[in-house]
Amino acid sequence: MSNSAELEQQKTTACLNTGKNLIKIISGIINDKKADLDENVDFAKILKLSYAHRISGFVAYGAKNYEMDIAVQQKFESELFKTAARHTAQEREVKELSEEFSKAGITHCFLKGLKISNLYDVPEMRFMLDIDVYVEGDDFNSAIEVMKNRGYEEISVDDKDCSLSKKPFLNVDLHRELKYDFDLGYEFYKNVDERLVAVDNTSEKTMTKEEFYVYLLSHTAHHFATAGTGIKSVIDHYYILKNLLPECDKNILADYLSKSGLEKFNVSFSKLCRVWFMGEQTDETTERMSDYIILSGAYGTDINYYVNSVLRMGMDDVRTYYVKRLFPEYKLMSYRYPVLKRFKILLPVFWIVRILQSLFDIRRIKNEATGIAGVENENKEKQNTFLENVGL
Repeated sequence: MSNSAELEQQKTTACLNTGKNLIKIISGIINDKKADLDENVDFAKILKLSYAHRISGFVAYGAKNYEMDIAVQQKFESELFKTAARHTAQEREVKELSEEFSKAGITHCFLKGLKISNLYDVPEMRFMLDIDVYVEGDDFNSAIEVMKNRGYEEISVDDKDCSLSKKPFLNVDLHRELKYDFDLGYEFYKNVDERLVAVDNTSEKTMTKEEFYVYLLSHTAHHFATAGTGIKSVIDHYYILKNLLPECDKNILADYLSKSGLEKFNVSFSKLCRVWFMGEQTDETTERMSDYIILSGAYGTDINYYVNSVLRMGMDDVRTYYVKRLFPEYKLMSYRYPVLKRFKILLPVFWIVRILQSLFDIRRIKNEATGIAGVENENKEKQNTFLENVGL
């Protein structure tokens, strides 16, 4: 093993050890007890990993039970305050957004975020980066205009979302579709409009409890299979199992899990929660899931993305990558350029448009191509087996 490879392995081992102690602290918070940690735990590293997984505010609730450097303790306390303040501002923004959309007659449904935090014992403990809201197709552009009138700036748009931001920290993702076409459950969620339930006399709609459970699980599955998901998603799922699952109709839920293709992943991810937070015995697959999640951070890693992209799209050489990156199929192009839905004959023209636009992002494209080309067959086979074992 080369010196660089050995150093990388040492860093990985150190991160996993820190992560396992972090999970013990989280389990202690959930179960209202002080966890037994390894000797000489470095709480500065615990804090750093908490940042990476966007759970520093949550972990701060348990950090007070342990002795640590005063500077680290103060940083935890600061994170607790910032997470709570952010939650309050986002809660107010959701209420005002719903009122604005309803005045404009825009049918909308808030997703994830605050609805998950309300399942927590203390909602303010959960960090939320974005406010996610689904808007039915015909109202999508009108919703963007409402957001801009509220001071938001459009940051990005892709096949299913438009991301907008307003200083200092309000971010909103408008969804015109709930899933990407390569996600488990894509077909199931194409007709989600038919299953949403109206809220009072407004234009807001909501998911049923069973729908919400499956959607949250499908969101985790998307990130898990794309680049990796973080510890926060496991904490979320614990509270979903604790406070949402008991209120679900088991037959409806089983039907939705079957139709979305998420049955096996639901079993795997639920077991991981029980192992982490309820003392259930672990196994080889669960151990691999734990390591994968700890090393992923909140939003996954480039390495996971490259390996999983090769598995999903067969892009295991540079030429294939560039072809699929620059000449996507019609369905994806029609999301990005809606005019194609009426004039499919213009597809070659918009391929040229896409190539010209890609020139402004050429460095990232080259880095992705290099990363994908560097995926070794051994890593590909191991990852494929792992994803199959967890149900993805």
